[in-house]
Order: sequence, then structure tokens, then C-alpha cells
Amino acid sequence: MPGSPSIWFATSNRHKFQEGCLILNEFGVYPRRLKTKGQELQSSDPAEVAAHAAVQSYSVHRRPLFVEDTALSVTHLRGFPGTYASFVFNTIGARGVLKLMSGVTNRSAEFISAVAYCDNSLEPKLFVGRLRGRVATQAAGSEGFGFDPIFVPTEGEKTLAQMTLPEKCMVSHRAIALRALGEWLSLNRTGQRLSAQDQRRGKKVEK
Repeated sequence: MPGSPSIWFATSNRHKFQEGCLILNEFGVYPRRLKTKGQELQSSDPAEVAAHAAVQSYSVHRRPLFVEDTALSVTHLRGFPGTYASFVFNTIGARGVLKLMSGVTNRSAEFISAVAYCDNSLEPKLFVGRLRGRVATQAAGSEGFGFDPIFVPTEGEKTLAQMTLPEKCMVSHRAIALRALGEWLSLNRTGQRLSAQDQRRGKKVEK
């Protein structure tokens, strides 16, 4: 949108991009999309993963951007799958995790979202959001993505996949982290505008 702060969301996940737009629009920030977030660091800390990817991505694209990384920590599984949630989902899926939790009473879990913003300072700014909840006994809902169908926030009975996008963005771990980014941007970057060069580039990389 003309006159909005220049910011790019480096992600290959269209669902994350949609959530990012919905949240950041609240702060007058209208992100553009880079369809890659750069090299991922193998770490158990989502903040480290996001920060590393943000610096790597900025080094390639040379434009202010942010990266988001998510971890799912299941208490009974001693923090598994953690930052490898995407890999685990693509290998055993939500059904695989439910099978690992078969007959388990303590189903507590936590989603952690880490957002890392990077610009020419190459010193990433980090924002973290946490959502406590539990692993459902069965998958429910068709919205969202990943493990959303089996995660029920503590304050509620719906899985994240049973919520509409606006409902999810009221409570999710990612929304918490993104709102913190939005607040910071509104205080620190409201005067920056898209350069003509960025606008030309946007035609190539924006979804």
C-alpha cells in the first residue's frame, strides 16, 4: 500500500504470510512477501533459528525483513518436536503425534513463535510469543495448517484449526510475536517508505 513502511516477510508458507498481513495491518504496516527465508540453523531455540535466517536472508536480498520460526513443545514427549515441528509434520504428521500420545493423561503443550527483524545493522531484533494449551485426543477443524488441528489453547475448547483466521489471530503464539513486532515498527519505522527500487523488486517477489 502506498505510504506504508517498507517491510518484507521472508517465508515460503502462505498461511504464515496471511496471518502476518492480518496482524501487521493493525499497525499500518503492509508487508510484502519473499518466498524464501534463507538457510535454517539446526537449533532447539526458535529465536536462534529465526535470527540466523533473518540475517542470512537480509545478506542476500538487502532489504528490511523479518522471519518467523515456530516450535511445538509437548511436555510428555520432553519438548518434542520442538523446532523440528515442520519436519515432523511432513514425516509422521498430526496423526503420528496423536499416536505417540495415545493413552497419555498429561497432554500439556506449548507453541512458541519467534519473529526476527533484520535491516542493514545486521543485528536482529527478536519478538517471542507463547501459547499454552494441550494436545487434543483427535484432530478437529479444517482451518490453519500444520499441527493446528490437534492443539487446543488453555483458554478455550476449540483447536486452532476450528477457529477462523481472525479468531486465531486473537490468541495465537504467532499473533503475540507479530503484534510485538508491529508495536516496535510503529515506534521505530513509521517514517520509512518503500523506495522506488523496492517497489520495482516487489513486482518480482511479492505473492
